[in-house]
Amino acid sequence: MMDDIQLGQTLLVRPDVPFEKIAAALNLLGWQQQHAAQTPLLEDEPEFSSWSWQGHKPFVIYTFNPVVNMRVLDVATLPPVMRGAIATHVPLMDDDSVASLFSSGSARERLLALWATKETERLDLIDDTARLQQDVEPAISDQAKEVHTRLEQINQARVEMLTNLRIMTEAAPQLIRLLPKRETVAQMKPTSDDLAALFDEDLLPVVSKAVEAIYKKRLRVSIEHNTEIEVFAAPAGLFRWQNMLSEKFPGGYRDIAGWMNPQHIWMGWTLTTPDGGVVRYDGLVWVNGNWRWLPKIFRYLAPYLMDQPKAYAGSH
Repeated sequence: MMDDIQLGQTLLVRPDVPFEKIAAALNLLGWQQQHAAQTPLLEDEPEFSSWSWQGHKPFVIYTFNPVVNMRVLDVATLPPVMRGAIATHVPLMDDDSVASLFSSGSARERLLALWATKETERLDLIDDTARLQQDVEPAISDQAKEVHTRLEQINQARVEMLTNLRIMTEAAPQLIRLLPKRETVAQMKPTSDDLAALFDEDLLPVVSKAVEAIYKKRLRVSIEHNTEIEVFAAPAGLFRWQNMLSEKFPGGYRDIAGWMNPQHIWMGWTLTTPDGGVVRYDGLVWVNGNWRWLPKIFRYLAPYLMDQPKAYAGSH
């Protein structure tokens, strides 16, 4: 079984697993079904359904494409432990099985490969989509062109994002070198408007208490002469799955990512002293035209958010 932390925002259920089995597994784990398609094309196989955790976030959203039997679970707002429990109870397609479908003799399976690749944004399969543009089946070659174009757009957007992040991280050390000053830190305490922009509304009472607790401490950064500063950054939306940007941050951000505004950029940094000592910090975020600092905010929020999920985590 794949490690919980490796699971992405989108889980592809094996095509031969009926909706009834998926729903039963989620019910066993404590999920509450919210909605389901009322008039499915196939009996007992709704094209859409959703579940909540005790009537609130996080949510699981299920979609079914009857043309190729593609079953998708959107788990973007779920912490890794909850994704892992679902993966244990619901048979999934792994990366290799999707890649192998590109060479299938079945036109239906090649089409499933394309749509699954688009759904999961598998940039590693972009060459395979290019190859299927020459498929003998016109419907498949047309879809391959569409999927290939979409993957190229995603790749270009990521390149542009990385360029913008690099610009921000290059300027950040100047700010970080001011953090040893107490007055600088005091100015970085987020306001209620800042918190409302950064987190879900339902979480605001908890995060407000967390901020007060953080700033009651003596927050400071000690920077010795000739200390090297390495800054890393990522939009909060990327904390929702493992990637080259999110893996640089503490894993606790994965647990709270579903409740964070995905657009705001967060920063962390590593201080390396001349004698080789290393200290890591995190929690800088640009919001409402100001830099704010919420170091290790996940330590305050994750226990609250994960209280109920832990009640069934042992089931997997």
